[in-house]
Amino acid sequence: MHVHVPTSEWLCGCMGPYVDSVERYFGRRPEPTTIEDLISTYAELDLGGVLLGWDAERTTGRAPLDNEWLAGICARSQGRFVGFGSIDPLRPDAIERLQRLPALQLRGVKLHPTLQGFDPAADDLMPFFDAAAELGLIVLTHSGTSGVGSGEPGGQGLRIDLARPLLLDRIAARHPRMPIVLAHVGWPWHLETLAMALHKSNVYVDISGWKYRYLPDDVRREMSRRLSGQFLFGTDYPMFDPAEQLVEFDRLGLPEPVARRVLHDNADELLAGP
Repeated sequence: MHVHVPTSEWLCGCMGPYVDSVERYFGRRPEPTTIEDLISTYAELDLGGVLLGWDAERTTGRAPLDNEWLAGICARSQGRFVGFGSIDPLRPDAIERLQRLPALQLRGVKLHPTLQGFDPAADDLMPFFDAAAELGLIVLTHSGTSGVGSGEPGGQGLRIDLARPLLLDRIAARHPRMPIVLAHVGWPWHLETLAMALHKSNVYVDISGWKYRYLPDDVRREMSRRLSGQFLFGTDYPMFDPAEQLVEFDRLGLPEPVARRVLHDNADELLAGP
């Protein structure tokens, strides 16, 4: 449910000045590769993935990934990848850009409040989320702390408080039929994530960005209990190797029906739509 485009356009372009902090945080330096290698890597593992766009130009000065280009990659993958475009909600033409996503066969929109520098609960963003709901899009948002900027003075100017999960609760209540995916379980506010998912069935929890052995106990417990239908497997590739993550996931020792739901079935149902 969480794959980044591991090419130079993203790693050297969008992420250029932040890669050192990412390496420090994850203990792994992602290196650029090709679209062909991306597709073959996932094909060899019999994995599909949600491929994510990126647009933080207003706050970082770095050129975004073009959503049409992202859609083209998904088309080349012959169904291996489903695309979620990215749009900075504070762009003057944000809603117009949002309205183009369905025609591009992009199923959702990827947001990153910390990198994009916006408050998801702000009144002036309600029309953006209203439009996303009307278009039938899935909203996948970064939540919790960020490896980007980690260990740097001032976190390279990035605010992690903007990615508190609870800031999305207003949106989840306002649009009960719009799925909202909280990426990375929202640590250190993972209890907010769980509370939201328990309270609102349209809130999902994406476990990407972790070595799963380190997932908080509360998260692991709910994964095999009340929230087994709302957890989604994700890797955060290229931050993590998907083959290694499959081994990590198996070592969680989840009951087979739960593991199947988290690894595949929940995402399959979510992406299929209502």
